[in-house]
Parts: sequence; structure tokens; C-alpha cells
Amino acid sequence: MLAERRYLPWLPVTVIDHGQPATHLELRKSDVAALQAVNAGIANEGQQKQAIAAILHMAAVNDLEFLPDEHGGDRGSTFKGGMRHVGLQLRKLLTHSLDLLAGDPDGGRSQHDRRTGKPADQRNADRSKQ
Repeated sequence: MLAERRYLPWLPVTVIDHGQPATHLELRKSDVAALQAVNAGIANEGQQKQAIAAILHMAAVNDLEFLPDEHGGDRGSTFKGGMRHVGLQLRKLLTHSLDLLAGDPDGGRSQHDRRTGKPADQRNADRSKQ
């Protein structure tokens, strides 16, 4: 009987034929095919979505950062935390609007000074005095 391999996040990724990956270090063949299609510039919409999902899966964005001593302890947790941080930054870039990411939370629609409530460009300034 084979001994179960210890989980270490810096081990190489393996490809499985079918089924659900047990860890973020396993990818299905279809995931790898989708990643290769995106890289070649020939991916359809479904393959593009599958490739992004595979990247986020490999970055372990949905896993906990902390690893107990038998799975790497502090070193493993630190490594996985960095890996997860990259995945979370990618997820943020994919899910938030460009205006918000660029630092404009209202998308350039603000026509009023937030402190005074007056129009920023003095349009209808006489109305704001009332």
C-alpha cells in the first residue's frame, strides 16, 4: 500500500485524467488544455473561463493559509500565503470595475464636492446656495 504523500505547497503540479482535483496541486487534463488554448490565443469563451478558474484553483484562493506542523508549519503557511495573495489579487482584478481599481470609486460621475455639497464645476452654483 502506498503511503499518502505529505502536502507541501511547493511540489510540482500533477495532471489527472478525470475526477475532481484533491488539492490545488492537481489539475484536470481539460484545465491544462484550456490553459494551453489561452496561451496560443485560440481559446473559446468556455476555455477562457475554465483557464481563469484553473489559475485561481492553483493559487489556492479558496483554501486556508495556515498549515499545521505536519503539513509544513510556518514555512508552508508563509509560502501558501504568498501564493494565495497572488490569486486574490488576480480575482480582484477580474471582479472589480476598472474605475474602482484606478481609484475612482464612483466612476467619474461625481458632480459635487463631497465636503461642501456644491457642484464641482460651478454648474447651477446659485441653486446650491439656497
